[in-house]
Amino acid sequence: MAVIIISIYEVKYMKLSKKILLSSIASVLILGAGSPVSQRLKSTPVVAATTSNNNTLKLVHGAYVYNKKGQRLTKYRGSRYNTHLHKGTNIKYTGTIQPIEKDSKQYYLLNDDNYNQSWLPYKKIKGKYYYNISHGGYINAANVNKINGQPLYVANATVTVKPKDNHGFSGGYTGSGNDRTLVKPGQKLKVDCITKVPDGNSSSKVYRIAGTTDAFIYIGNIKIQPRQKLATYTMHTYVDLKQNSNAYSIATILNPAITNKNITLAKNEDIPVIREIYVWVPKDNKAELFYRLNYYSPEESGNYESAIQNQLFYVKAADTNYLSGPQLTPANTPEEARTDARIATAADKQDLQKLIDQEKIITASSNYKNKDYVNTYKVQYDRALKMAKDVNSSTSVSISEVKEAVWYLTMQQQALLNATKPFNGRIEGTMPVK
Repeated sequence: MAVIIISIYEVKYMKLSKKILLSSIASVLILGAGSPVSQRLKSTPVVAATTSNNNTLKLVHGAYVYNKKGQRLTKYRGSRYNTHLHKGTNIKYTGTIQPIEKDSKQYYLLNDDNYNQSWLPYKKIKGKYYYNISHGGYINAANVNKINGQPLYVANATVTVKPKDNHGFSGGYTGSGNDRTLVKPGQKLKVDCITKVPDGNSSSKVYRIAGTTDAFIYIGNIKIQPRQKLATYTMHTYVDLKQNSNAYSIATILNPAITNKNITLAKNEDIPVIREIYVWVPKDNKAELFYRLNYYSPEESGNYESAIQNQLFYVKAADTNYLSGPQLTPANTPEEARTDARIATAADKQDLQKLIDQEKIITASSNYKNKDYVNTYKVQYDRALKMAKDVNSSTSVSISEVKEAVWYLTMQQQALLNATKPFNGRIEGTMPVK
């Protein structure tokens, strides 16, 4: 059976075979993301990962010992038997774990928050990477999978596609546009990320082909899996809950008396988020960072769905660890959050009123009337417009709530007007892999 390139609009109707390459869904992801360009991944200075002080490398594969020129040693530390180290061996290294710029090294470690990276300096010899194990000895970093007990990550790895088999795998195209890639049985590929995509009623793990945005290959079509971890890729930002955490509205944050309306999300749940803002917390007399839940999610719990439907969009950033996706930055400052906690006046609502007044123009647009968009962009715009009207008519809302209504309605309005193809809302997407 040849590889099937599945239309992004067919994903919701059919279960993907585990014996085929998974096709591109990135165009759908981009349309559903709602994230400005400024929120895409970027390189930032970081601090060193927390490690134990045992200074050990753990081998995931047998390793020979080399000298600084990349030549295999015939003796190491006085014996020829020490020139080959067995899988599972813990061996002392020379050097110090150091902070690095994000995604600047071939091999790296992650901090607990997953934003920051560090590395054990390696020596590149004849295109390969080696760790110094003292006494003039070096081992190939490709044979290491842990440093000081922490998983070692690799920026990219070369894998081999399985040969053509009797079950129908025969290669084919994956990806779209400039990323469209022909994959052949037995071919060597470089992959740089791992993710999950919806697959009928479940999900499948896939690797992303290096140098592309949306060319994926099912991991079951790879002969041998990479020895080190690959970064997780998701189009949307995901965080992991460190503990059971409430989902709030801004009103419930500002008024603790109505916190009984909050919905609790479970510890270790992977949450898609779209915005980071400071909100004033009166009971603590300080501004605190919150993430806004993303209305788009390919895989969500019942409580997550209930939170969205009840407009409880916010979770405390302190209750989460970053998992994957674009790194968000606060949309405001703590000082602005304090000022914006006061009740909004008519003057504070002027920008929101202007957006609401554009309703007739939006509803008369060809995209709004396009029957293909009835359950997608149109629904999202209508929802945002209703929320905006509710905020605008209230005499008790805060400036923060008004500003969030402006942001949300603007985003949905632009998504509708700029749409060029249907978007199946909450069906397609990539999900983090732990």
